[in-house]
Amino acid sequence: MSQNFDELVRHSIAVTLENMAFMEVLPQSEETETDAEDNMSARLLVLDPLQAEMVLTLPVRLLTNIIDVVHAFPEDDVVEQIRSDMLGELLNTVAGRLLNDFLPGNQAYRLGLPEVTLEQPTVCEGPSRTWEYDVEGEPLALTIVGTGFFPEDGEPA
Repeated sequence: MSQNFDELVRHSIAVTLENMAFMEVLPQSEETETDAEDNMSARLLVLDPLQAEMVLTLPVRLLTNIIDVVHAFPEDDVVEQIRSDMLGELLNTVAGRLLNDFLPGNQAYRLGLPEVTLEQPTVCEGPSRTWEYDVEGEPLALTIVGTGFFPEDGEPA
C-alpha cells in the first residue's frame, strides 16, 4: 500500500475533524471493540472521474460529541434530528478533501449523495482498504472500495 495514499487518507480525516470539531485524529493503537448497534455509517459513491465507494463508520457517542462541538451543545432532540446530516457532511467533506489531493491539478469530480444507516452498509465488490483511527478515545473507520483508487494490483493508482 502506498504510504503516500495512506497519508492522504489520514490528512483528509484529520483536517476535517480538526477544522469542524477541534478533535485530534490518531492512528488506532489497538483493536477497539464496539457493538455494531452503537455505530452509524455513511456510504458515498464517487461517480467521476473515477468510480469508487467510501464508507465512514463511527460510534454514535463520537458523532454526538462532534455535534455538541459544532452546534454548541444543542438540545437532545435536535441532536437526534441532525445526526444523519452531520455524518453525511463529515463523509462528504472527507471525500472532497481526499479527491482534491488525489486527483491531478484542479480536476473536477462528481459525488453521489451520502446514504446514512445504523447497520453496516453493504459495499460494492472490488478491491478495498479500511483505515482505522482513534478520535477522542473512540474508533473511526474509513473504507474505500473500487478500482478507481485501487487498480488490479490493489495498490492506489
